[in-house]
Amino acid sequence: MPKVFTEQNREEIREHLLDEGFAMLRVGGLSGVNIDKLCEKCYIAKGTFYHFFETKYEFIYHMMIHERLRSKKELSRRLNGKGKLSNQVLRKYLIWLRDENPNVFSYLTEPEKKRIVAKWSPEYLENEENDEQTMSEIIKLLETPKENPDWKNACNLMKILAVSLTMTDIFIIEAFQGTTEILIDNIIDCITEGNIPHHTLTT
Repeated sequence: MPKVFTEQNREEIREHLLDEGFAMLRVGGLSGVNIDKLCEKCYIAKGTFYHFFETKYEFIYHMMIHERLRSKKELSRRLNGKGKLSNQVLRKYLIWLRDENPNVFSYLTEPEKKRIVAKWSPEYLENEENDEQTMSEIIKLLETPKENPDWKNACNLMKILAVSLTMTDIFIIEAFQGTTEILIDNIIDCITEGNIPHHTLTT
């Protein structure tokens, strides 16, 4: 990479690559992430891309981490002046997660997932966040957490929500949004006190 690039330049280029790469992934899956086109979009030489990422598979890993951090930043952005989340704000955040769907694996086919995981180094897989730790962090942010929050069921419901976003074609599409909102309401019920207006099934 040219020495004239400052640390800020490098970070801006890296983030631009990851953002544009994710946009490509969402549209075309793994095969849609074309390094030549990506470099054109980011106005860099191909060699500059490989200064940041040794392979396309490493790039996908860092894209996953980048999207995870973006989701955490979005959660932090929604905290109130006391650094807490109300039930309503948590609900809006979970709806944002559903609509934004920052899960890289949602845009990959099963063969692509297997190919990527096979190419990743072992430490990539060992660094996955622990379920209990993740749920504990969320519960600590709540204004009104339950005395004994059912984090395991909340976690499973969040995983069901994430998995459902990878296979929307098996659902009745006009009811899908309502179904996911019922899931979200139940996630909140598992870990918080107090009531929020619930989405209900229609007949």
